[in-house]
Order: sequence, then C-alpha cells, then structure tokens
Amino acid sequence: MAESYLRVREKMNALEWQVKEEPGVHKGNTINSYFNQDIEEDHSSESNSEDPVLTKVHNTAPACPPKPRPQHWNRKSAQTIGSKNPSRRQQIITLSAKQDNAAKVAFRNNKPPDRIIDMGKPLKDIEPNVGSMSRAFEQIGARVGSFILPQRSLGESKLQIWGNPKQIDLSVTELKAWRYQVSIRAASNAKTLARNAFAESKSFIGYQYAADERIAQRDAKRQQYQKAPEQGQQFKYNGYFLWPNDEIRATDLFGPSCEALDPLRMEYKVHITFDEAPSVFKVYSNNSIEKIYEVIQRIENTIKEFVARDDRPLILYLIEPPSTINYCDGVQTIPGPLLGPSRTPSRIPESCGNKLDPIDIVDWQLEAEKSALRNQIRMSTAIEKVLERIPYFRGHLRMRAQFGTFALIKFQWPPGVPSVTLTKFETDVQSAGTRGTLIRDLQLDRPARDVVDRIHHADNLFQAIGISDDSLAIIPPQYTALFYLRHPEKAEEMIQLEIDLKANTAGGGFEPSKALWIKGPKADGVPQAAPLEAFNVRLHSGISWQLKISADNLVDPSRITSRMETFATGVEFKKPPPDTDPAISGYKIFTSPADFAVLGLEQKTTFRYCLKAQPKFAIEISRYDGYDGDNPWLPSTTQWAVSLYDREWDSKLSENARLGVGHSASWNPYVDPFFEPIKPSASREPDAGFKDFLLHTRAIGDFLDGLKADPHDLVEVTNDSGQDRQPAKEGEGEQEQLF
Repeated sequence: MAESYLRVREKMNALEWQVKEEPGVHKGNTINSYFNQDIEEDHSSESNSEDPVLTKVHNTAPACPPKPRPQHWNRKSAQTIGSKNPSRRQQIITLSAKQDNAAKVAFRNNKPPDRIIDMGKPLKDIEPNVGSMSRAFEQIGARVGSFILPQRSLGESKLQIWGNPKQIDLSVTELKAWRYQVSIRAASNAKTLARNAFAESKSFIGYQYAADERIAQRDAKRQQYQKAPEQGQQFKYNGYFLWPNDEIRATDLFGPSCEALDPLRMEYKVHITFDEAPSVFKVYSNNSIEKIYEVIQRIENTIKEFVARDDRPLILYLIEPPSTINYCDGVQTIPGPLLGPSRTPSRIPESCGNKLDPIDIVDWQLEAEKSALRNQIRMSTAIEKVLERIPYFRGHLRMRAQFGTFALIKFQWPPGVPSVTLTKFETDVQSAGTRGTLIRDLQLDRPARDVVDRIHHADNLFQAIGISDDSLAIIPPQYTALFYLRHPEKAEEMIQLEIDLKANTAGGGFEPSKALWIKGPKADGVPQAAPLEAFNVRLHSGISWQLKISADNLVDPSRITSRMETFATGVEFKKPPPDTDPAISGYKIFTSPADFAVLGLEQKTTFRYCLKAQPKFAIEISRYDGYDGDNPWLPSTTQWAVSLYDREWDSKLSENARLGVGHSASWNPYVDPFFEPIKPSASREPDAGFKDFLLHTRAIGDFLDGLKADPHDLVEVTNDSGQDRQPAKEGEGEQEQLF
C-alpha cells in the first residue's frame, strides 16, 4: 500500500493542480459519471492524447509546483478504509453526517420533483426565520426519506418534494404538523406578531424581510450547485485532483454522492464531481480560477482530517517511580471488576515484595529521577504528536486528566508466577499486547458525608472559582444527567442524552443549560476510541491518572427525530428539599417522561473548584449515581470520580467544532501553549508548564490517597510534600493464575 501511495502522489504532483480556462463540456448524466471518455483517453495515450482540451491541460495550463506528502500522513492509518486486502479489518471512517437518501440523489441527478404542494400562503409568512424553516425541511426529509425544497423563492407558497408516494404522503403530514406548531409558537409570542404585522403592512420597506428574502434566494441558488451539471453544460474554469482511492475510498469518506463536500459547493458556487474509474475529483466553475485552487486545496486537506479521525489511538502506559518510602521491588495483581457490556475480567496491579534497603536509597533516588524524566519526555512527545494531528479534526474535542483505578485487561504474565519484579513489569506493560483501562470509580470506602466534608476542608489545594470567599462549602454543586435510550427509529442503535442544569436565580429550581444527543457505543459494544490515552500508573497507591483527548460523537441536528425532541423537552427537574443534599443522599433530580422506555439514567453531582497553585486549572469531584429500570428512584450504583483540566483547553478545542470541510484550527499544535507554567518567568524553560502540570497531578493523587486511607492510620497529607504518609499495604499473599 505504501508503494501504491507513492505512485499516486507522483500522479497527483503532475495532475492534481491542473486548471484550465478553456471551456469544458459536461457529458455525463449522473453525479458520479463525468468526463469518463476524456479521462480514459488521456490515461491511455498519455501526452499523445488527441483531445485538444486535455492536451492543453498537460501542456499549457498553469500548474502549481509539486507539493510534498501531506503532513502527518500515516500509511498504516490508511489501512482502516479502502484496503483491498480482505484480511485487514475494515473500519469505515466517514466525514459525511448527512448521507443522501434516494430522494436527494434524484434531486442531484436533475430529476423533476415527484410532487408540488401548495402551503396556502407564502413560506415567509408561515415562518419568518429562514434558518429554522430550512432545518425543519431537512429534518422532515431525513425522518421520512424525502427531499423538500421551495420551488423558487420564499415569497411563493409552493414546495417541491422528491420521494415515493408513501414518503411524499408522510412529508405532507409532517409539513402540516410543522405549520401548526409554528402558528402556535407565533401566537404565543407578541414580538413575532408585531413583526409579522409590520412585514405585511410595510413589506416594501421592511429591511429585515428584505434581508431574509435575499438570504433565502441566495441559499436556494447555491443549493443548485449540489445538483449534477446539465448534460452539455459548459464551464469557463475546470480543475482536476487525482484522489488516492486505493488507500481511501472517496465514496466511503465523503458519502455516495460526495455530500460531505456540499458546503464547498455552496460556498464557492462550484460543481464538484468524482469519477470512480480514474479516481479523479473534477471542479467546474464560471466564477474565478482562484476558487478552483481553494476548493482543490481543501479537498486535499480532507486527507489530514481522515488521519485525525483514524480510530487507532496513541496509547501510552507509564509507571510512576515510587518514592523511597513507598518502594517495593515486586508487582502483583488482584481481581478487578468486570468491564464493559461483554463483562471482560480485569486485574489491578499493585506493589508487593521487599522494601528498599537503606544502602540503596541514594541509588534509587537517582534512578527514580531518571525514570520520571523519561516518563515526562514520553508523555510530552505523545501529546505533541496527537496535537499535530488533530487541528483538521472537525468535532467536539475534550482534553482531561482523569483520576481513578488502573486495571489490566490483557497482559503477558508469566504462568505460575504470583509476582514479577518492578523492572520487568515496567518493561512488559509497554509491549504491544498490553491493554489497560482507567476505572473512574475511586473506590472510596467512606460515607458520602465524610467524603464531602474532606473536600470542603481541602482549602490548601482548592479554591472557589471567581469568588473571594475561602470557604468551599458555600459553592453549590452542579447537576448533569445522562439518559441511555434506544434510537426510536433504529432499535439496534444506542443513543444518549446529556443534560446540564443551572440554578434558576429568578424563579428558583433549575433550568437546562445544555442538552446534547450523543451516539452510543458501536455495535460490538466498544466505545469510540480517543485520539490519546496516556496512563500514569501509581503501583504504590490505589489512585492512578490518565491524560485523555477524546471526541464526542454527536448526533447531527438534522437526524434528531420529533420523538427525541419530545423526550428532551419532557425531562423534568425537581429541586431537592431544603434538608436534603443530593451529594450525600443520592436524591434523584431528573425524571424522564412516563411514556418512554429508558434503559438507564446516570446522575452526576459535581463540585467544581480551581487549584490554588494554578487557578487556570479546574478540578471536578463528582458523584455518579446510576438508576436502572428495576428501581428508578434509588441509585443502584454510586461512584466517585475526579478530573483536572485547564479551562483554556475547552476554549481552544471548541474551535474544531466550528470548522468547515478542509479547514484547520488556528491554535498552535504544541505542548507549551496548552501547558503554561505557574511563573511567567519560567516560560522560557522547555516543558516548564508541563512539569507544573505533573506536580498538580501528584498533589491531587496524594489528596485522593488520603481519601482512600483509613482515617485512623492517615497521619497527614500536604500539598507540597509530594508524598502521602500512609503506611505500607500489608498482606501480599498468593494469587490465582491470571490472564
């Protein structure tokens, strides 16, 4: 495949940026059949082609200089899609969240509408909000399998519908319901009524109406570029881009009609087509040659987005060197929980064996410093490698340091051996066959009230965000619900609804601040892989941590059904009684609509503070209460979890959610901008901010060690000691054969 890619790049260097100003004629009649005859003649006869237009493409058309291989292109990553080797696992990666149905394909191929209906009055009078109207038409078409488009302008009352008779009848029913809902909403909004009256009586000077009408006409005109050009249609400018279809099938990446490129078609007013046989993208325009260049550049950039979306994450397992107090020369494992839908058994590694001999203390201190430096360099390098890859990733990205319990799912353990040396375990855990995970549950064997009290008294580590008061107890918790459901139209698919609440200062109680529909795990029960998972394992402690860059797989707004919208608006929130603390009692705040079958509900109660040493870092200590269908009022499971993040991480990575096709984020893909040091004077030192971040994680780990420790055995936990004074664990006995 590597040779194939190099061969394709040679052709791309010669042909990919070829643009001509001579008229080009469209000879095909479908979205994927363009210039078949011309391209085949050109490839068969090379420079001796008799086609005068294509001869000029090679001889006289302006061409860009040869371009280097796309940055961060990983040959192995291309094996996930389009590989002709059947032994390779096929994992489809697509950039198209809105794949065409048969009705939309008919529209693209210039077929006339199957029915034209009259809505009774101009569309602009039914719904003045042009964007809301377009989204409604798109959602109705996605639900019933049709395609709906205004006939000419919003000043008319007619709609065009593509689809079979059943789909058209369903569309008409949905359109009637939509019109009724819009009228009810308008009748309850006095401002809307006033605006409509103004538009009717003074339509010639209604500037807002005129602006909306211009936007609608512009969008309707641009939407015509989604259609295939008419047979024989001529264009002034034509560009070609040779696509590496052997490595990345274009129809898999962009959709059968390359619908993922629709934003480019409408933005640049160009026709973009793909010919499967010679694997060529063709761009046609009558506007300017510069737009051809920009479109081709953005198409090539989608290769970088494909690499960023590759589901092979960068996984790193690092063993934190223990201090001289906590050092043990061996490692054993104890049984862990069953993980995932498949109930996979796990094992939790922990220190065992002999303590450090006094004569070896100095040597171990030197070795521990070297090991810590190696871990710092490896993790910093891994972070930068992923950051360099994801600027082209379009989606909701998150970067978090999560604390919890490290568990092994797959590991090469010598048979019949109860324990191995620390050095051997550190080497073996980095082998390719290792598979581990971080269990978010801190496994705190304490009453909830004791946990909350310890959190409120940790003012040496945490402080309130934006409040000068030193008391952490006055900060109210925040609440989040995660509902697990089956897709209302696809029973085999799982979906999740995440709702955040904020306090309603005016009327009391709560109101939703954010609601997200998230796609569930894949069919095999495996969640979407994260671009980065870097584990820092503390064997001497029950608390490890993981730096994770993850991507939320959100449901496209046009694919949110009316049933899903009804469920989201039907979720109720109950304010707890004055004498009830949900963080202690697990009081259920969220209630789902009665006529919906909910597979499960997870309620998250979060205490959010910032670090006293570095206020930019937020610390979230959360209680998770799980409710199932057997007893929807009492939590069946309760877990405590902790995460740490720089609040600017969300600000920077949120840019990726707004990217267009072929665009990249503007933030710098390096470690230093994401990890700023505590002291500005240290900014010139390499990785100074990342070193401070590692100190923060150690201080939080020591605090959580204190939460897990027996209160009678714990002597002291401080912020600057770097170590807890918890006694060593006892009882390293025999264990069963594992893995």
